[in-house]
Amino acid sequence: MRDRHLRSSDFFAADIHPQVRFVSVSATLESDTLKVSGRLSVRGRSIPLRVDAQVRRVDGELQIEAATNAPHRELGMTWSLFGLIPPRSELFVNARLIPARQTPHVPATAYGTEPK
Repeated sequence: MRDRHLRSSDFFAADIHPQVRFVSVSATLESDTLKVSGRLSVRGRSIPLRVDAQVRRVDGELQIEAATNAPHRELGMTWSLFGLIPPRSELFVNARLIPARQTPHVPATAYGTEPK
């Protein structure tokens, strides 16, 4: 029941807005902390968000762990039973960055355009 309620229009409105998206606009590595600024988009609304992530190398990949909070009311999530839900929600990120496979360089002329 909880998950169904979170997907409803009281919160994420997942039937209309199926994606939650964060797009970074800058990232700076300071020691083992990755400072990322970007925009969080939920329910057709977008807010600026900054995330400080700890970065570690694990088995040849980079592991990222981060926590931040976001004002969910600015994203259109205003439902609160008896006003018990705090105005900010904690967001947790655990991710691994895996290097992309190397692709051979294809010159622009292969696509029918000449470099100028």
